Amino acid sequence: MWAQEMKNLVADIKTSHRDRTKYVKDVKEGTKDLIARFRGELREMARELKDFLAKSEETRKKDFAAMIANIRARVRDIKGDTADLLAQFDKEMKELAADLKEFLSKSEATRMADFRALMKDVVADIETIRKAIKDLLTGYKAERKEAAGYWGRLEGKEEAPEEVPTPAPEKEEAPAPKAKKKRKK
Repeated sequence: MWAQEMKNLVADIKTSHRDRTKYVKDVKEGTKDLIARFRGELREMARELKDFLAKSEETRKKDFAAMIANIRARVRDIKGDTADLLAQFDKEMKELAADLKEFLSKSEATRMADFRALMKDVVADIETIRKAIKDLLTGYKAERKEAAGYWGRLEGKEEAPEEVPTPAPEKEEAPAPKAKKKRKK
């Protein structure tokens, strides 16, 4: 579940990054187009400037000053728009990084809580299995004693069946099997 959410989050981040990158690329291409248009206009202005140069120096100076003012104003606008766009992009990336960091820290705590709950269940299951094995071994031991008594009676030794001791509940390990007694033939 978390893995899928993380995958979705990463996919959203990639898509957002791809969209923003495309947007910046489009702005860059738009800027290139604008600069290309600017160059075309500049050439046209240069041609007009040559015509003015031929007419009069006073008129030329006035027109040149107006043209430079227009160019500078356009350059300032382009710089301002580009700076604003980059600042906005940087701000959005910082917000996205902060959101991702917060999400990851929250999901880590939840994942650890789930893991602890799972481990409690596993430990409980292990204890249940240990108890079942202990009971099974106790039953097996009792059956062995009973069988040994039966075989003893068949041989004519008539042993009274002994009470089977149960292992202490504190022990976590299964009792080690006893060494077999050798019978005389």
